Amino acid sequence: MSIHIDNLRAVLDRSGPVPLYYQLKQWLANRILSGEFPPGTQLPDELDICERLGISRGVVRQALTELSYEGLVNRQRGRGTFVSTPKTAEGLISGLRGLADDAALRRQVVDSRVLLLHETPASESVAKQLNLKRGEPVVELERVRSVDREPHVLVVTYLPVVLVPGLASRDLEGPRSLYRILREEYELPIVSCTRRVEATVAGAREARLLGIKRRAPLLALRSTGYTTGNRPLDYFFALHRGDRTAFEVELSGPVGPASRFAQVPASTLGALL
Repeated sequence: MSIHIDNLRAVLDRSGPVPLYYQLKQWLANRILSGEFPPGTQLPDELDICERLGISRGVVRQALTELSYEGLVNRQRGRGTFVSTPKTAEGLISGLRGLADDAALRRQVVDSRVLLLHETPASESVAKQLNLKRGEPVVELERVRSVDREPHVLVVTYLPVVLVPGLASRDLEGPRSLYRILREEYELPIVSCTRRVEATVAGAREARLLGIKRRAPLLALRSTGYTTGNRPLDYFFALHRGDRTAFEVELSGPVGPASRFAQVPASTLGALL
C-alpha cells in the first residue's frame, strides 16, 4: 500500500504556534488509529517526506521518533518505518478477568491449544506458591493461547486437585476461559493475586510454539491467584510475545489528609519517590 501525504503540505500551518513535527505526527497518528494506514504499511522514508512536504529532516525524524515511542510505528534499520501491529493490553495488577475476558471486551477472539493437561505431584516450588505440601496432587495445564488466530502467549498453570476435581478431564481447547470455568462451575472466583513481570528472550521451543524468532523478546509473567478466604487457587507462568503485549497498571493516589506523604518534610519527599 502506498501512502499519499502530498495533500498534507497544503494544510500545514507554518506560522502558527503548533510545531511542524507535532502536526505531522498527529496527521499520521490519526490515520494509523483510524485504520486508514493498516498494520504493516510502510511509511515514506525521511528524505521523501522532507521533499514532498518542504520541511526539514529534523522535523520528520522527531515526528517518527515520537510515533515509535507511542508504539504506533516500528522503525527497522535498513528497511524503513512501518505501521505497528497493535499490542494486546492486559491488566497486570488490577485486571483479574483473565486473557479471554479482557480480549472479549475489545471484541478480539482468544483460542487455546492444549499441550498438556494432567494431574501430577506438586514440585517444591509449585507447592510453595499454592500453600501445599510437596507431592500433593495438582492439575498441570500448558496451553498456547492465540489472539485473533495469532499465537500470543505460552502459559503453564497449576491448580490444587482438591479444589478443582475433574478439571484434568475437561475439554479446555478453543475459546473457553479457565477463569470463567472456575468462577461459574466451581464457584471459585479469583479475588486477588500477586504478579511479577520480567523481560526474557525466546528459546527454540518458545520460538516454535509462538511463531517468532529465537531470542525474540518475551515478557515473563508469574502470578498466584487467590479465591475467597485468601486461599491460593492458581499459579501460572506465562511467556508473552513482547511485540504483541502491553501490560496496563491502574494506580490511585492517597485519599484525604491521612496520606503517608502528608507528614513528610518536602526536603525528604524526593528520596521516597
